[in-house]
Amino acid sequence: MSYSYGKWTKYHIMKEDHTLVGYLPKTNILSNAAFWELIHENGTVVIKPSEGSQGYGVIQVSKVREEGYEIHSNRNKIICGKNDIEEFLDKEKYGRKLYLVQQKIPLATVEDCPFDIRVMVEREENSIEWRVTGKLSKVAKKGYFITNIAKAILTVEQALEKSTIKDIDVNLLNIKIENIALLTAYQLREYYQSSRVIGLDIA
Repeated sequence: MSYSYGKWTKYHIMKEDHTLVGYLPKTNILSNAAFWELIHENGTVVIKPSEGSQGYGVIQVSKVREEGYEIHSNRNKIICGKNDIEEFLDKEKYGRKLYLVQQKIPLATVEDCPFDIRVMVEREENSIEWRVTGKLSKVAKKGYFITNIAKAILTVEQALEKSTIKDIDVNLLNIKIENIALLTAYQLREYYQSSRVIGLDIA
């Protein structure tokens, strides 16, 4: 059986592991029903193409008041009503490819800019052993909600020191991050057997 490299496929593979499932934001194929279910549950959702990369086509939608919603794309924000959201969801571009709607993860911030941690996991050719080869924190540019457009690249320690996260054991957090990354690599390896490098964004 062949497997797609899209986010939707990877999401289901990772959900099969009882430990990883607790770290995954709830995700569904974009439809009007799935969108309204998630935004009613969480207040904010992210819409993204399953096959997308570099943050292209990623949009955040938030409920800001009764029947009022904010659409945040790149640095642009507009406020609209429920009918406008329905038209937005029905746009042709969302019918041409597979889009996902996902629970928004509230990111910690550095100087009011969200950040996440990119972890690289690699294995040698003909080896089944994975190892973490690098970790860096990406701080989003002012006005952006995704970190693909970064204003700063910091070490994990620098980001945590400057961040809104307080009273945290950095060593224990680093161990936890690496364990999650390695567990993900071993879970995906079963299906993507030729892969030797995996990059993960951990929030």
